[in-house]
Amino acid sequence: MENEQIRRHIQQLKELPTLAPDLRRIIEACEDPEIGFQELAKALYNSPTISARLLGLSNSAFFGQSGRVLTLEHAIAVLGLPMVRAVATGLALSGAFRVGRCPRFKLQRYWLTSILTAAMAEALSGQVGPRLGLNRESAYLGGLLHNFGLLALVHLFPDELELAFAAYAEAPEQRLAGHLQRILEIDHYQAGAWLGGKWHLPRELLLVMAHHHDPAYREAQWPLVLLTGFCARWAADCLNGIERDGVITGLDTGAEDVIRSLRALEIDQPAAEAAQRQVLPRLPELREMAATLAG
Repeated sequence: MENEQIRRHIQQLKELPTLAPDLRRIIEACEDPEIGFQELAKALYNSPTISARLLGLSNSAFFGQSGRVLTLEHAIAVLGLPMVRAVATGLALSGAFRVGRCPRFKLQRYWLTSILTAAMAEALSGQVGPRLGLNRESAYLGGLLHNFGLLALVHLFPDELELAFAAYAEAPEQRLAGHLQRILEIDHYQAGAWLGGKWHLPRELLLVMAHHHDPAYREAQWPLVLLTGFCARWAADCLNGIERDGVITGLDTGAEDVIRSLRALEIDQPAAEAAQRQVLPRLPELREMAATLAG
C-alpha cells in the first residue's frame, strides 16, 4: 500500500464519529465507583439495546435464572456491578461500529474470545502477587475489551479485513496483526489504543489494548497487561483447539512462555490449573453469553 493510501486510511480512523451522548453517559456511569443499582439502571435505560442485552444475559443459563429476571434493576443484582459495568461499557463502545460488511469476521466468536479471556483474567486476578499492585476490578474489563481495535478496523476497512482474515486462515502461524500490518500498515492493537484515547477510556485499558500481545512488556500497568495477554492467548488456544481437533487443549503449564508469565505474575502452577478448572466447564454458558452480546 502506498504512503498516500496509508495516510488516507489513518485519516479515516481519526474521523470515526465521537460517542453519542447517551452512550457517553452510560460509560461515565459505569466508571463511577460509587454508583448504585438504581442510578446505573437509570443511565442504562437510555439505551434500549444495551438494556435488552443485559436482561438477556441475566436470564442465561450461566446465571441460572431462566426467564425470571424482568427488570433492569434485577438484572444488575443478578449480574453484579463489576460485570454490568464491563458488559455495558463493551456494548456501548461496540455499538458505534458496523461489522456486517466483512463476512469472515464472526462477531459471536469475537465476543466468545473476549468473554473467555475476561473470565480467566478474573479467575486468576486474585492469585497475582499482592506486591504487584494489580487492580483486580480492571481484570474483567481488560479481558473484555483487549481486542477492541479489531471492531474499528472491520468497520472502517471491511474489504481489507476480509483479505487479512483469508490470509490468516491460510497462514495461522503468522498472527493476524502481521497480516494486518502487511495489508494496512496498522494493526488492531494500535487502532484500539488510538481510538480508546480519543474516546477517553482509562489509561490502563489503552495500555492493555496496545501491549497485551507482548509478553515482554514491563512498563506502566504491566501486571494487568501481562495477565490480559496471557489469558487472551490461552482463550485463543482453547477455542482453536476445539475448532481444529474437537478437543480443549487447555493450559500447558510446562511450556516456557507459560512458565515465564506465571512466574512474572507470581502465580503458582496449581492456582493457574485451578482457575482453568473453574472456567472451562462453563464454556457452554459462555457461548450463550457471547450469542446474547452479539445479538
